[in-house]
Amino acid sequence: MIACFAPARAPRARGETGDAPLVTQVLAAFGRAGVRLIYSSQLVPPGLRAHGPVTGSTVEARLRSLLAPLGLEARALPGGGYAIVRAEPPARAAPPPPVEEPLEQIVVQTSRYRSSPIGGVSTGRHALENSPETHNDAVRALQVIPGTAVAGYTARTHVRGSRDDEILFRYDGVTLNQPYHLKELQSLFSPVDPAAVDSVTSWTGVAPIEFGGQIGGVVDIAPRRIQRTTVDLQASEQGASAMAGTVFGSGRGTVFADLRMQNEFAPVGWIETRVGAPTLNDMIVHATWRFDARTTLAAGTLAIDDRRKYFSTENAQNKAVNGGEFYAWLRLEHRFGGRLRNVTLLSSEDSHENVNGSVAEPYIVTGRLQEHSWHAVYTLRDELREAPSARWAWHAGAEATVANLVDDSSGYAAFSAPFAPDLQPNAIAVSDENVAAHAMTWATYGSVRWRASRRLIADLGVRRDERKFSGLRADAQWSVRANLRDRLSDTSTVRLGWGQESQAEVFDPRVVAGAIVPQTVRRVTQTDLSFERLLPRAWSVRAEGYYKNEGSPYSNSTYVFSPFALLPELSVDRLHVLSARSRMYGVELSLTSDRARPISGSVSYVWSRALDFVAGGWVPRAWDQPNAVKIDAAWRHESFRVAASAVWHTGWPYTPLLASRTTWTDPNGVSLGFAPLNSARLGNFLSVDARVAWQHRLGRGVLQAFLDVYDLTDSHVTCCRSYGILRSASGTYRLVESGSPWLNLTPIVGVRWHY
Repeated sequence: MIACFAPARAPRARGETGDAPLVTQVLAAFGRAGVRLIYSSQLVPPGLRAHGPVTGSTVEARLRSLLAPLGLEARALPGGGYAIVRAEPPARAAPPPPVEEPLEQIVVQTSRYRSSPIGGVSTGRHALENSPETHNDAVRALQVIPGTAVAGYTARTHVRGSRDDEILFRYDGVTLNQPYHLKELQSLFSPVDPAAVDSVTSWTGVAPIEFGGQIGGVVDIAPRRIQRTTVDLQASEQGASAMAGTVFGSGRGTVFADLRMQNEFAPVGWIETRVGAPTLNDMIVHATWRFDARTTLAAGTLAIDDRRKYFSTENAQNKAVNGGEFYAWLRLEHRFGGRLRNVTLLSSEDSHENVNGSVAEPYIVTGRLQEHSWHAVYTLRDELREAPSARWAWHAGAEATVANLVDDSSGYAAFSAPFAPDLQPNAIAVSDENVAAHAMTWATYGSVRWRASRRLIADLGVRRDERKFSGLRADAQWSVRANLRDRLSDTSTVRLGWGQESQAEVFDPRVVAGAIVPQTVRRVTQTDLSFERLLPRAWSVRAEGYYKNEGSPYSNSTYVFSPFALLPELSVDRLHVLSARSRMYGVELSLTSDRARPISGSVSYVWSRALDFVAGGWVPRAWDQPNAVKIDAAWRHESFRVAASAVWHTGWPYTPLLASRTTWTDPNGVSLGFAPLNSARLGNFLSVDARVAWQHRLGRGVLQAFLDVYDLTDSHVTCCRSYGILRSASGTYRLVESGSPWLNLTPIVGVRWHY
């Protein structure tokens, strides 16, 4: 079932290669224009073609001209949009039997997002490109969903209290490992340009069983579908991008290439004008070829090149980073007789990074660091899906991954009193590590979806993951996920989800006494319950509650001060934390309007907690925000588009640094120590982003000029605390605390031409 919200106009059908167009293609064109449609693939099979051109001056008239010759009609829905059903004979007064959704893929779409029986939320390319919430970044589509925690200009996101490294990212089915530019500077951007995207589907709750290996959330990015020759050029203060695609081979093949070359002075410069201006490049090439009506091959590459030189006069730090990542994949899809479908994916990833840096903070620390890391990952995945009948469907898959890892680091840090030895375990911190590891993972999984009644659908999935490092015993984890969706009426839906999930990393193992020690397996059990109702005039209201319990102990090092430290490995704020267990829970409320209207918007409120059990007590996580509000609004009139979004949430916790004396002359006569973990809170966070765009249709294509303004209020919200030693003219010393702000007022001016 597919649905989308409608503007005042919908596209006319256009044939390809002179034949009558496929009805599914025409309906997809209506969807891209914003018309909300619901239909069954049993009524509109993939090979059904239109009987003639689509005519009419209104949406209703055009739908009637398309559907009437096929014995179908578009019936208006109470919440807005249309359901495509069989046309009634004139003499028949009783309504036709309700249309049942195909079980293989059930998706309900609005212009803002789509939600599936398993709670997925999808954002289309148009919203990614024009919303100030996403900052023209595909990965940030996750941040528009209630229940996600993010502050400042960062692409990293905490999903319902989870850590930011617990999210699974995929592009065209390929798993992307931490897909960010500037990983060491708050990961400001992702390497996925919205121009190379068709839609982004995210799961913050219990995800389908095929998405395994991460316990926080899922971001599944579908590549752009090319249906005609397309060009998209854009230039702004952030750099330039170009996307071009075409159809070839009499419509059997498609290809597009997307290249971005960025010098991120604007956002980085506003964070800290003395930190440098990195150069970031990324490129996506994607092609498809249809051998016949049943078999399609897709091939793609994603290349990331980062060259960064940082310097900070305030902290006397400098750092040079040269790194890159390269993904390549082949994906073969074949439909057998009936409804059986097979998808095979073969992918590879090659990543490397070299780091050189030094620090010389007066009265605190001096040191140097050199790092070299490299890893190669090869993955083979095969999945089968079938819907034998209208009542049930099944899905089974297997995946194998081989990873080779190398991580060499060499460095030292000498801390000045009083920062050592009381604050740090040793006055001299040495970082010498040589890790060379070979790891393999296997996964098998399957699910069954059953329609108990016309309105009730149940989904049950089971998964087994296994991890093995060379020379070590393998460890295995079972996962179970269940989802239930009950459509109480045509306008009301209830969803219940429950799942046990695990995350067993193969990256970043440690070496202890010359032996490889993998990261601890993390396990989470979560329960979700939601209610959604369509209101008159295409408004919708949604309420959802969740509870997540992480019962496995987890040990990690955290940096409790500035997230912008160029060399965190040599910082004084490194704190080792052992969590015996964790729990995350909350309630999300949201109200969303029809995005097709000239004035539209949404508002959401979330009450939530994210807590770790540390040293015998519950401690809030560093991103715990008990209260959060998101508001967005959009207005369009003729050639102008204006959109704005506001985010407010409770200030995040932090750990203060305490001195035993206010002032001192002998550094050895005073001691420093951390206050209880996350015992203080920063001020409440407020940010307002806005976008103004003007567009003009040319003889070919559309010209657009836009202005994006991040943090319109210029609120200088504090992101973190930093500490230093101040020496007075009299020779006394004292500890100085200061706050660093998130990204302040940042205007981005640009121009775009596309057709």
